[in-house]
Amino acid sequence: MSIERAAMRGKLAEAEDMRRRLNLKGEGLIIALRQGLNTALQPFEDIDIPLLDEQWDSLKTAWAEVIKIRSDIARLERELR
Repeated sequence: MSIERAAMRGKLAEAEDMRRRLNLKGEGLIIALRQGLNTALQPFEDIDIPLLDEQWDSLKTAWAEVIKIRSDIARLERELR
C-alpha cells in the first residue's frame, strides 16, 4: 500500500469519526430545542428564547459541517476505489 493511500485512509477514518460526533451533537441539540419549545412543560412567557436561539445557531453550524464532511468522505471514498 502506498503512503498516499494510507494517508487517505487515515483522513477518511478521521472524517467518519467527525461525522459521527457531529451527528450526536446535532441530535442532542434537537432534543434540547424540542424540550425548550414544549409549552406543555412551561408557559410561553417562561421560555428562554435567547438560549434556544444559541442552540439553533449551534445546530445550523453542526448541520453545515456535516454537509461538508459528507462531501469530503465521498471524495476520499472515490479516490480509494
